Amino acid sequence: MTRPTHPTRPTHPAFTVERRHRWRLRTPTGDPFLSVGIVHADDTNLRYPHNLAIYQSRYGGSQRRWLQEGIVPDLGNWGFNTLGWTSEYVSGAGLATDGAVVDLGHSEGLPPEELAGTGIPYTLSLRTAEIEYWNGFPAYRDPRDPAFAQWCDHLARTVCRPDDPNLLGYFLVDAPCWGRHPSGGGYPASELPEIAEAYYRIATEAIRRHDPNHLILGDRYGTQAGVPEAVLDAMAPYVDVLSVQTFPGLDSASLEAALEQIGRWHERTTRPVLIADTGNWCPTVMSPGRTGSARDQRERGVGYTASAEAFAARPWCLGWHWCGWLENPQRGFGLKDPWDEPYRDLTDQVAETNHRLTEQVSHDGGDRTARPAPCR
Repeated sequence: MTRPTHPTRPTHPAFTVERRHRWRLRTPTGDPFLSVGIVHADDTNLRYPHNLAIYQSRYGGSQRRWLQEGIVPDLGNWGFNTLGWTSEYVSGAGLATDGAVVDLGHSEGLPPEELAGTGIPYTLSLRTAEIEYWNGFPAYRDPRDPAFAQWCDHLARTVCRPDDPNLLGYFLVDAPCWGRHPSGGGYPASELPEIAEAYYRIATEAIRRHDPNHLILGDRYGTQAGVPEAVLDAMAPYVDVLSVQTFPGLDSASLEAALEQIGRWHERTTRPVLIADTGNWCPTVMSPGRTGSARDQRERGVGYTASAEAFAARPWCLGWHWCGWLENPQRGFGLKDPWDEPYRDLTDQVAETNHRLTEQVSHDGGDRTARPAPCR
């Protein structure tokens, strides 16, 4: 397969990836960077009836103030340095009288201009296909059709920010189901290699037309849904980073099994890995029946440290993004409770772990004369 031709180095200051004794992100100024991020940071989680008054009193009902006065200070205090995927999933579950899932639209995340205005590294996404594992109504459109190229170019024209040094890169689809979808949908197995090659080639060509500088982070594969080897092979020439979602249990065997699976994907693709979505949960005041992970917030913190240390120890890992920011009625993964107060038993451990691990990276700059890996 012919690899696409992209500049070896960005024409504007941008994050890059490189491999020396291990894979590492580099900032636009050349410093080593461990991307420790938060996903699903969205102020709509503070606009429910139970917390709208808090949003209005603390942040004046302003998304910009919430970012600058809420998110940014907490990120710094807790050792996070990246705003990851911000979109929320709106399922429509429970709205149909027959118990089915209602086909609703999905959140597009925070506006790029607002993310850029925080002054910290951030990511953007282009929803090039509607084949998410969680999507009750997936649409398996043929990327070989000219309409797909038109759609990707529209997305790239709309989203891309080629000159922003704080932009880490671009994700594509969240938890794509490249195998048979739970709904029964999917691509013909015999055509999957050709379809996947067209998908990644056309999507990344659109991004590179409008932004030759920033990293392409690719689809956010899930370890639960998996990904066919033919898709991994088709993806590898076109993206800079293998992005993975994984939510292992708190036991060491579960974490090790997830890391072994991700390691196999890394070996097959030769792409460095960003853990683009990971987390744990426990029963809370809002959701006392939420079980199956930790028993309490302190145990969540122990689990965070164990997983973060394990990720950081892998030579293929560029960082991890934690789910999520603030607990809402659907997601019990918050660093903060539904009333915008931190779970201190969790965040104290998170902060210590993040500061310790990112400081280790800052002291491990390596040979500054080594050549960065090319942006594909």
